Amino acid sequence: MRPRTDVVALVSGLLACVLAVLGLWAAFGTVAWSSVAVAAPISLVAVGLIGLIASREKS
Repeated sequence: MRPRTDVVALVSGLLACVLAVLGLWAAFGTVAWSSVAVAAPISLVAVGLIGLIASREKS
């Protein structure tokens, strides 16, 4: 029997990585908020899809 993937930890870790990248970008350069306005929704959809796929029952 394979251990189940901890979906909450996976999604939380991915969101923390996204926030860390944004923080590093802000610390070492100028944040182009127009890019963030496009990338943020796309990354949230991607993280949500990863969470849904990871939480599926394996049959």
